[in-house]
Amino acid sequence: MIQNDTTKKEVLDLLLKDKSKELGLDAIIQIQEKFNDPLILSVIMHQLLEERKKTNKILEDMQEKYDKLQFLLKNKQDKENNSDEINILPEVDDKIISFIREKGKVDASMVQLAFNYKASNAASQRLNKLVKDKYLKKVQAGRKVYFIVR
Repeated sequence: MIQNDTTKKEVLDLLLKDKSKELGLDAIIQIQEKFNDPLILSVIMHQLLEERKKTNKILEDMQEKYDKLQFLLKNKQDKENNSDEINILPEVDDKIISFIREKGKVDASMVQLAFNYKASNAASQRLNKLVKDKYLKKVQAGRKVYFIVR
């Protein structure tokens, strides 16, 4: 243990070099002397423990969020892998897609006439279902909505 103030100053000067003037050696020596008091040490230890608890809680929350994200990503990847399965379309949908391939682009009224739907609304619903299932793409040109094969 360093006994006198001049020796303490010399040691601190060697350890801290340029920062010793910024920090103030006398202040450092006073702080070091206060650390000999057990009450001060116990207060500092208590504060350190409280900070550690807060830090651990933050890390725990972060880990929980990270786990949730990993779970969501894994589920998304599983869904994408399962979506690679081949789906067989109903015969009407298959005919509609073939019809659109022939024509290049169609609107609901063309599908209504070609497939004998009573109203263009029924044809629109069928076409929108194929858009949702990603077989067709919807393109708007003015007031008309056309459907093309993807």
